[in-house]
Amino acid sequence: MNAVMVANRKGDVIQIDFENGQGIIVDENEQDIHFQLDNVRDQITLNSKIVFEIELQARGLVAVNVQLANGII
Repeated sequence: MNAVMVANRKGDVIQIDFENGQGIIVDENEQDIHFQLDNVRDQITLNSKIVFEIELQARGLVAVNVQLANGII
């Protein structure tokens, strides 16, 4: 069962792998959080400032509902 743990975390996109449909965010605590591109609401690029939620999945913490910050930060 997946559980959302924290809403509206902030971070920066540090890696995008379009071929495999995934990427990595470094959050405000310097923690690397993985995400799937199908959980991204906006078009992002490397170094995009984003907000997201954290979800605990079988593989560990994953970012979901990833979107551009656009003044939210």
